[in-house]
Amino acid sequence: MGLSGLGVFLGKVAFGQMKHYTKIPAKTQEKLLKKIIRKNRNTEYGKKYGFSKIKSLEDFQKNVPLSTYSDYEDYVDREVKNGEKKLLTANYVVRYCSSSGSVGKPKILPKTAPDLWVMQCLGFSSSVACAYNYFKARGEKFNEQRGPLVMVLTGHPLENGKMCNGAGQVPLSYLKAITPMFSTTPLDVLYPEHEELLDISYLQLRFALEDTRVSYIGSLVVTLLTTMFDYLEENWELLCNDIEKGTMDPGVKMTDEIRKKFSKKFKPNPKRAAELRREFEKGFDTPIAPRIWPRLQWAYGMVGSNLEIYVEKLRRSIGDIPIHNMGYAAAEGFFAVPVELNVSDSALVPYSVFLEFLPLDAPEGATPLTMDKLEVGKEYELIVTNRSGLYRYRIEDVVKVTGMYNNTPRVEFVYRLNLGMNIANEKTSTQMLDWCVKQICEKKGVTTEGHSFYSDYSTNPPHYVMLVEPTSPVDVSESKAYADILDESMKACNEKYFKYRRWGMIGDPEVLFLQPGSYNAYREMLFNRGVILNQVKPVTVINTDERKEFFFSRVIK
Repeated sequence: MGLSGLGVFLGKVAFGQMKHYTKIPAKTQEKLLKKIIRKNRNTEYGKKYGFSKIKSLEDFQKNVPLSTYSDYEDYVDREVKNGEKKLLTANYVVRYCSSSGSVGKPKILPKTAPDLWVMQCLGFSSSVACAYNYFKARGEKFNEQRGPLVMVLTGHPLENGKMCNGAGQVPLSYLKAITPMFSTTPLDVLYPEHEELLDISYLQLRFALEDTRVSYIGSLVVTLLTTMFDYLEENWELLCNDIEKGTMDPGVKMTDEIRKKFSKKFKPNPKRAAELRREFEKGFDTPIAPRIWPRLQWAYGMVGSNLEIYVEKLRRSIGDIPIHNMGYAAAEGFFAVPVELNVSDSALVPYSVFLEFLPLDAPEGATPLTMDKLEVGKEYELIVTNRSGLYRYRIEDVVKVTGMYNNTPRVEFVYRLNLGMNIANEKTSTQMLDWCVKQICEKKGVTTEGHSFYSDYSTNPPHYVMLVEPTSPVDVSESKAYADILDESMKACNEKYFKYRRWGMIGDPEVLFLQPGSYNAYREMLFNRGVILNQVKPVTVINTDERKEFFFSRVIK
């Protein structure tokens, strides 16, 4: 059994668990909750809220309040700085995960072995098994897995010596020893000591382009895959020249140590350089990935309705190659796993974390629902209780129930509550905003590197401002035409917006164009501050003074 076969086997075991527990979600969730409460009854948090007296879900919801990170921050600080134990959980804290927040002080959340084990099984092996099942059903051979990992997995130690990573980095971190067996990306690039001193995109592509066995391309989120192909289109000549000569262009950012080390690995490869150059010279208007990697079968990364515009951009490079959604997970837990390839939704995992769901239209003080009470087509705020010390934690995510897998809901992440636009209580979601940008691009025949929205309250009535970085130069004087399309698109997708515009509660929208390289500059600014680039989500909404100052300073006058 090869490495791919082992991954498929372990994934089938994970799917076997899913098949069983998704038939009895209510019973599984109740059993999990009781186990969590019983295990942690003597922790400081458990004593505070009387875990020893909780015998039912009703007791739990009555005695334990809904919580946010501020309710845990002091406990986590005491664990990290003072080494105190049994504050939030009785389980041994193996490591910590940082949240996906890209602005301000990152949230640090404990992770115990039970949570990490579920994350490992569902975050790695199930993906391979899902792809295997997809191709088997079509009578196609599942190639031995090898490809670029477009990500950086470096973590950092905390004061108590425990490691801290982004949640998506953890499964691969435990496979470091065998990663070279299935990844073209060397460990020095996946775990760089000084990422800021390296041109990571060059190195990821340099190794992948020389390898004709590439059968997948993978990342934590699809946005990083689109960034890789953008880099390739812009720098293919440099890459081909270096591959042909076995050199590394002196203009490529790199430490002396890495340059010396990789110089020994790279050998002149004129044959491969010629193959690549022929395809690149044909242009990038037809999908380039299957032309340079004939064995390429699939891609993976987190997708969802909030990233649909980036998936469509990726399609330009990979064509109809199936994309596997890595699932719905966060530092707080692994919530849902896809049960098939090439879909954007996932099935909730009843045995992973205990989940509650608050309907978006629920009145103040309403009791959240359990997963067996959800309705297809409705949206809910997610509330998490895990085995790592979070209890009824509001992560501010909104999910939509798309269907059922056995007796368990399938869901799709829609948007974060704190990223919505709500000038006049019209409740515009980031999904709506992305859809509107798609309409503009189609009608104006343009593509973009990124877009952001700002709620401008300086006018009466307030209005939306869209800031967009076009891929190619546009006529700035046409901004009014872009704004008109935005306005009509918003009316089409949001009935309340349509009404409030008609009623004069929301003013005419505005479109501003950003200087080339604005979004890359923003990512670099965050990186220089120590933020993990894998966790930087698209800046759909400008909701802080820092973001406002940064992006408005780059508007083309």
